[in-house]
Amino acid sequence: MSQGFTPDFMEELKYKCDIVEVISQYVPLQKKGGRYFGCCPFHHEKTASFCVNADSGFYHCFGCGVSGDVVKFVMEMESMEFLDAVKYLAEKAGLPLPEIKIDPQYNQKKERKETLKQLMRDAARYYRNNLVDPVKGKDAREYLQSRGIDDETAHRYGLGLSLDYDGLVGYLRRKEYTLTDLLDCGLIANPDRPSDAFANRIIVPIINSMNEVVAFGGRVYHGEKDIAKYKNSTNTVLFDKGRTIYGVNYIKQDKRMGEAYAELILVEGYMDVISLGAAGIRNAVAGMGTALTEGQARELKRLAPKIYVCYDGDGAGRKATVKNVEPLVKCGADVRVVSLDDGKDPDETVRQDGVEAFLKHIRDALPVIEYKLKLCADAYDLGSVDGRAKYVQAALKVLKEVPSRAEREVYLGEVSKLSLVSVETLHDEFDSSPVIVEEKKEIVSDKDSKSLRASRFVIGRVMQNPKAVDLTALKKEWFAHPVHRDIFEYASTLPKGEFNVGRMFDIIAGDSEVDRILQVNLKFATEAQENEYYNDCVLALANEYISGRLAKLKTEYNALSDAQEKRNAIGEISALQKKLKSRSLSDKL
Repeated sequence: MSQGFTPDFMEELKYKCDIVEVISQYVPLQKKGGRYFGCCPFHHEKTASFCVNADSGFYHCFGCGVSGDVVKFVMEMESMEFLDAVKYLAEKAGLPLPEIKIDPQYNQKKERKETLKQLMRDAARYYRNNLVDPVKGKDAREYLQSRGIDDETAHRYGLGLSLDYDGLVGYLRRKEYTLTDLLDCGLIANPDRPSDAFANRIIVPIINSMNEVVAFGGRVYHGEKDIAKYKNSTNTVLFDKGRTIYGVNYIKQDKRMGEAYAELILVEGYMDVISLGAAGIRNAVAGMGTALTEGQARELKRLAPKIYVCYDGDGAGRKATVKNVEPLVKCGADVRVVSLDDGKDPDETVRQDGVEAFLKHIRDALPVIEYKLKLCADAYDLGSVDGRAKYVQAALKVLKEVPSRAEREVYLGEVSKLSLVSVETLHDEFDSSPVIVEEKKEIVSDKDSKSLRASRFVIGRVMQNPKAVDLTALKKEWFAHPVHRDIFEYASTLPKGEFNVGRMFDIIAGDSEVDRILQVNLKFATEAQENEYYNDCVLALANEYISGRLAKLKTEYNALSDAQEKRNAIGEISALQKKLKSRSLSDKL
């Protein structure tokens, strides 16, 4: 929805931010007739089913069903909130952002965020100046060099240094930032006793994909034993761990400089990224210590088609790997899993074993299913009968994830070799075990599905072929679904025969039901057949409503005691019964 922006502003924004031009920056599109097609960025596909309608300003994927306008596309691709996406597009178009009616405090909030962003830039600059100071930063620089991190690498990643508990606070207070500002950014823990939350640590600025400093990480460097080795920002006004990937800004920066990576290495922590960068491996990124989200997975896939997941070589690392490959696979990335030596992380591997040894681990990376099967084999004693039996059950559970029968056949052959169980027996066992399918929750029950399909077809025609629809021959009450009623009401406010789907997204909330309406793609041999089907759908909706009204009136009639009220009810029931019997649409109105 427009969320407070005027229709005129949203129309101008979408006019200046041509949807085909914007989407083409993310997805190669090919024009076919009056539309553009490409492979969907929201799910994995080999045949292009992602359609962009330039005239109406919206996109729809006939594969996974997603749809939206240019603002929603940017929200999804850049993991932005609505207001941020509008601001992003407005800046690209050189369009001043107006005040927002729905939130009179928006400008105040915007100014507040800008203040905090400037504060974080100043804090990063303060830390950085400490590290490069010939005297103050000497010990920290020597520590970094002992870990293979030279001055060039420290500069690339903006590393800094906190000298004590008071320096940062005093520096920022002299710049007239308030203690509340520092608290909101996570730089102090208690405004009553303000002190640097990252005191006496080497500082790693966390920078988002928009190249804004949003958080910090800190590592001790004097060998302290009585405090945590690492300390990281918690979520703040500017920082959301689930929306941030460390290192993405450097990948984008390299891309602008002509270095486009065909693959990325996803590691667990920022020190792994920095150590790999120091070794010349600059295509590494890291999560922020939480489960990888679908939005983060899509962002990684946009940056490179192939993702190597390279987590620590311990039990926790393997568990995190299995969990975090799922959103990457779901979004269609080509995923490979790297197995490091037991107990080692990427930082230790590249420093102790060398770059070539690390790259060999990359070359030996396994596809996700192979990796999971390897974990199954490692978990059980294949030298014992019981171990092989348990391995078979675990492996078959993994193979339930493989949709291709031919691919499963190959893997079953490998399972047979390790388990000493014949492929035929494995097939029998596989076919007899249940397949777990995740069901999508529908907004309506199965008994309503017939009328729902009719309603979707009718509303779909209102949206995409409005000149073929007479809105005066329809009634709002006939549409049971609230989104359908909203769209019908919106269409009724427009000039006859006009409807722009792209503009509709400013009025109608981005509900999944809109995706389902646009997903309806029935094929008819002739226009006459399509018109006949449309009329049948409208009749079905009208009769469904009339039948419901009749049932309600009959129930109410049984509770009536007044003779006149009963006569009135009988008259209305009789009229509705005549409407129900008629095949004429005009009689239903």
